[in-house]
Amino acid sequence: MTEADWLKAKNPDAMLRLLDDRLSPRQWHLLACAVVRRAWDVLPGGPLRAAVEWAEQHPGDTGPDAAALIPGIEPAARVAAEEAQDTQRQIVAAADPDADPDSFRHTDERKTNPSAPLFQAACRAAGSSVEQAGEAVTHAAEAVAALLSPAAGAGQLTHIRECVVTATRVRAGASLYAASALKLKAQGDEAADQDTKKNVRLRSAIALETVGREEEQAAYKHGDLQEQKEKADKKAVGRFALDLFGNPFKPYRFEPAWRTSTVTELARTIYADRAWDRMPILADALLDADCDEEAILRHCRGTEAHTPDGPAHGRGCWVLDLILEHEPAFFAAPPIKVEEKPPLPRRPGPPTPGGGWARLLDALQDDPDDDDE
Repeated sequence: MTEADWLKAKNPDAMLRLLDDRLSPRQWHLLACAVVRRAWDVLPGGPLRAAVEWAEQHPGDTGPDAAALIPGIEPAARVAAEEAQDTQRQIVAAADPDADPDSFRHTDERKTNPSAPLFQAACRAAGSSVEQAGEAVTHAAEAVAALLSPAAGAGQLTHIRECVVTATRVRAGASLYAASALKLKAQGDEAADQDTKKNVRLRSAIALETVGREEEQAAYKHGDLQEQKEKADKKAVGRFALDLFGNPFKPYRFEPAWRTSTVTELARTIYADRAWDRMPILADALLDADCDEEAILRHCRGTEAHTPDGPAHGRGCWVLDLILEHEPAFFAAPPIKVEEKPPLPRRPGPPTPGGGWARLLDALQDDPDDDDE
């Protein structure tokens, strides 16, 4: 990997392999915390979010306090999944008011052909939406449990990334199913309002075709979700790596004189409160302390050329760690040597006069076996 490849951050797996032997358990742990926070909207408030916040505040802590939190994750996940399903059930309840709210099975005998297929499909989609809302919470809770395990490192991070990708994909799927259910319900209402004694076969066929088309489109959209979430994961982890580790191809320079009381206190507050909006203020404080390291100032201001979307700040940000002296061994390590790509082989050019082609022609002309008798 070259420095340019690193700054593009398009291959986070290669980036992490490059630093594998340099990262401390704390750094691995904080990177994992940042990944879990990608599923923050899936995790409800309460014990699950509190566990993530505790893990961030005690990175690398695998002692009895961490172990004491693990048994509470599973029951908290069950309660949270049920609450998520209840919430989703209210969202899709309008898909068929006459359906059983627990199973979303069609119970109204008045809804007969030709509108019945539409209502039945709406019920199926609504039920899938409720089921996936709970499943998403379960996967996110699994990521939280992995975060509290003692095995900080690449293996733990891989497992957490998979859980988060699945959780966000399934949650997006629940929303797609809900939208499909409400759409089918509206189409069923329109069909039911028509005179059921006229063109029954035709309208029944149209209803079945509508259901098939809608379910096919839903399946197509669901198929795209996995790829979308995997791409989002790679982009996010690459940006997290840039924020936590900076540019390991360049030496990390920080003069002790820049570590004034104002700079230190501001950095400590930003780190503790996750107040990333104050990073530009930190840049001003560093300037007041005569800091002239452009890489540090650009990172604080979010104006780095390789992060057009802005930095993905999190606990473990390399600038804050430099100021607060959190990872002295990491920053004291020599820069990674730039990997030079070998030059491409030159393509052979046209034959030159007197070169190989000319000698071959001369040899053929002088061949005694070709003399005329």
